[in-house]
Amino acid sequence: MNVNEVPPTNSGTSKTKRPFPWTWIILALVLSAPILLVGSFLAGPLMIIHEADAGFRKAKKTIDPERLRSWALDSIKWHSGTNGFSENLPISKIPDYITNLYSIPPEDAWITPKTADHEASVGIIWGGGFFHWGLFVGPTNYLMYPDGNHQIAEWVSGIYYMHEGGRKIR
Repeated sequence: MNVNEVPPTNSGTSKTKRPFPWTWIILALVLSAPILLVGSFLAGPLMIIHEADAGFRKAKKTIDPERLRSWALDSIKWHSGTNGFSENLPISKIPDYITNLYSIPPEDAWITPKTADHEASVGIIWGGGFFHWGLFVGPTNYLMYPDGNHQIAEWVSGIYYMHEGGRKIR
């Protein structure tokens, strides 16, 4: 064969066309679905905790804690509870500066009357399902203690922020 000669071609054969890689696409989707599901399962609660803590930081910047305490103590006077049992506080009775801390309204609110070992307080919680957070307001000598299931941060004496779970409040 001479260097200048063109190699012979088979004119009767056609190029084989590769099939579209559907198998690889389907395999990638099947394998990525569990990863996305687990990722969203883990990321969702972390985002909610972040939003809850952000609302507490917003409260500390925008709400006078003594104004909050004054409202709570007035509410305690008017809804004293009976026989030592807590009494529900209608969400409509909570001031806007509290209910507007989050994009969702509070889930529940109540007044816990004073007992021999506990000062009277107002509790307001947000959330639902497996995660709740809230504010607890009482006189300056009102105390809340961690119980292992909740993280608690004291804003000022007698006013606390709490959220469920083990992640520290930021």
